[in-house]
Amino acid sequence: MKAFKALILASVLLLGGCSQFAGEPIESTPDIVPVQTESTAATSDTQPSVTESTTLPSYSEVEIGEVVTDPQDYSLLVEAEEGALSGYAAAVSRGEGYSGSGYVTGLSLPDSRVTLTFPIESPAHYSITVCAAAQEEVSVVVVVDGYPRGRLYFEGDGSFEAVKLENVYLSPPESIITLSEPSGELELDFVLVESSDGVYSVDYSLPGTLSFSSRSQNTVRLYRYLCELYGETVLTAQQCTQGSNEEITAIANATGRYPAIRFGELMGYSSGEDTGDIELSIEYWQEGGLVGYVWNWLQNGSLELSESGFDLSAAVTAHDVARLSQSRLNQLLSTGGISPECLCLIQEIDLIAEQLKRLKELDIPVIFRPLPVASGGQFWWGCDKESYLWLYRLIYDRLNHYHMLDNLIWVWNAQDPDWYVGDEYCDIISADIYDFSKGQWDNQSHINPLLRLLEISNDKPCAISECNVLPGPANIARDKAYWLYASVWSGEYAIDGDGGLFCGYISREEWILFYNCSQTTARDELSLSFRSDSN
Repeated sequence: MKAFKALILASVLLLGGCSQFAGEPIESTPDIVPVQTESTAATSDTQPSVTESTTLPSYSEVEIGEVVTDPQDYSLLVEAEEGALSGYAAAVSRGEGYSGSGYVTGLSLPDSRVTLTFPIESPAHYSITVCAAAQEEVSVVVVVDGYPRGRLYFEGDGSFEAVKLENVYLSPPESIITLSEPSGELELDFVLVESSDGVYSVDYSLPGTLSFSSRSQNTVRLYRYLCELYGETVLTAQQCTQGSNEEITAIANATGRYPAIRFGELMGYSSGEDTGDIELSIEYWQEGGLVGYVWNWLQNGSLELSESGFDLSAAVTAHDVARLSQSRLNQLLSTGGISPECLCLIQEIDLIAEQLKRLKELDIPVIFRPLPVASGGQFWWGCDKESYLWLYRLIYDRLNHYHMLDNLIWVWNAQDPDWYVGDEYCDIISADIYDFSKGQWDNQSHINPLLRLLEISNDKPCAISECNVLPGPANIARDKAYWLYASVWSGEYAIDGDGGLFCGYISREEWILFYNCSQTTARDELSLSFRSDSN
């Protein structure tokens, strides 16, 4: 995860398979206008509607236009000692390695800060480089015009180092930059603001070709449709508690609309439990929605590397076992060709295959995300990179070639680029993005994590597989951060103790705006032309 450290702008927590990033706040929230208090939900005459409420609120769609930008060459360095100092902040010139006439200390003391002013002539995106030194690892929040824009991290070896915050939107006539919430002693040398072109170089055009050629027609057509939408809109999505639609119901009751994608959980199925979740996915597809699954894989009742007691490295084998029958695998086990751990994994993959076959039999494509956030080191499948790559590719080969599951669209979600499985093993790449600084990072677009994923592969659409704060529609337009989809995690991230919509990370107004704006697509807005049952 260290490779992503420059993008991690809030403190990193791993909750429910979650790693985190943060980004820029929304400047203003467009008004949301209710059309009527309640309206009868529209349903198909031929399709069941188990998730539909009797009545739903209705809102006018908010049209959000593209923000005008005028990128120009710009570069201005302001020495910290030239800024406005307050509190215990003081300019000193001890030691060496700094630029200008000195640097500023005392920023960790109460009510102490340095304020730097930058004249801005063109509304555009800029990078902000902070040069500072610390004796131990220190983080600090960069505040621009009163809004926290990101947290930067300094290694803390005592020398001055420059750390960059990319793609911050600034507008005329000036921007005022301060540093806030240093986690320790920090010596500030200078701040450099430069023009940044990362936002303007994104190319969302894709060939729309799946990694595995033998796919069902519904799956091929759906993937092409997703690639056509990519760069134009963000699909609404929601992770559901296993065997439940509580999150979806709460969203619909609050926003008047249903997520385009229902994401279920396969956790229980790998232990042989019948969770009833597949039935819910079938119903959601019949109602006009899309279907996805994450596979958080339990071993000995736990996901955790420290608790499961499962040694993935002991399962790794040089034998090509992905396409072997159970009888042949048992023979290999008896001769010592494979370990009991290897056989156990394959047996549990086969259990998952039986559930996914139920969707295949109905010609339902599945957006499939196995082994999430492996590089975070929290889960047993993330014990080391090579073991993870072996296991992911084992799952891919066995489900595709042995079980002939032609309805899967594969999502890679290890996050660290060094753990990338390769373009030939996935169709979508994704990040889990969590921000627990509510009130500071409101409605970010998450443009920087998106750009980092594009560095891993520019041939795959990029998605937010999990989050607690949805990207703000106005900032999506401003930053051109068109994720394929954005999915809030399940349970307490989306619903409260009474089954209503949880608004602790996302306000009710933000939920409503996200589902009722021109930048996103809800279930009722999906084209069904790719489906074999659309006629």
